[in-house]
Amino acid sequence: MPVAFGSVPQMAGQSTAPASPAILRALENLPGNLMGQAKNRGTQAERMAQARAKIEATRPEKLVCNGCKVDVTDIHPVDTRGLRGIEAIWVGQCQFGQTTFAASGEPKAVDAFFFALSENTELTLGSQSKDGETHTTA
Repeated sequence: MPVAFGSVPQMAGQSTAPASPAILRALENLPGNLMGQAKNRGTQAERMAQARAKIEATRPEKLVCNGCKVDVTDIHPVDTRGLRGIEAIWVGQCQFGQTTFAASGEPKAVDAFFFALSENTELTLGSQSKDGETHTTA
């Protein structure tokens, strides 16, 4: 679809600041306009705290190592920005040095995450309940 651009010549006495495009002025007045909704959810600090709380709510109580079956309790979040469909990723290391990941989100995205991990390393897949009491390996 072609896009048109235009400019308005400046008249004597007018500001040199660009005039607001008509489409933006029209969008500002639409009911239900979504632009600027972040401010309605609080300050930046409040929104950051809400995001951290949302991620923290997905933290498993413990992970069970798929290799040695011991509990992994020292668990850390992994930044998932840019990983579409991934809600949260947690990583921990057992006492024998094996790294264990937990991921939650859309099933296809979680599968793609673990597939990407398995490309360059030997990976044992498993699943567990949030409390870590129910654990199975593939």
